[in-house]
Amino acid sequence: MINDQASADPPVRDDAPAAPPVHDEAPPVTGSAVGRFFVGLLLLAFAGVTGLFGPLLVMASDGCNEGDARMICSTGAQQIVGTLPLVAAFVAALLTVVGMASRGAAGWVCLLAAPCLLAVAWVVSLAITGA
Repeated sequence: MINDQASADPPVRDDAPAAPPVHDEAPPVTGSAVGRFFVGLLLLAFAGVTGLFGPLLVMASDGCNEGDARMICSTGAQQIVGTLPLVAAFVAALLTVVGMASRGAAGWVCLLAAPCLLAVAWVVSLAITGA
């Protein structure tokens, strides 16, 4: 008889507070922050390489003679080739820092725009130099 009473469920009170609901959702993975950090470091390195070595493409005009019809032989094209990589590297570095600091889609958009900007700067500079 004692065992029968011990196995019975305890009585349920109507005035007891309800238990909070249990959610089966996992917290968001924090690996995206680490990935954003490493992608940002790679983009900053790419921007640094572009800013340092991109303007050196102006040296393609060393072989220009008077009356040379190549595009790099004009003064305006030399200024574009000299300044475009510097400006693109600066803007890409800013986009990268904003992308590393932002959470969500805006951060990833900035991180995707930065290499596109650097690639366009290299393509335009190489097209002007004729390399």
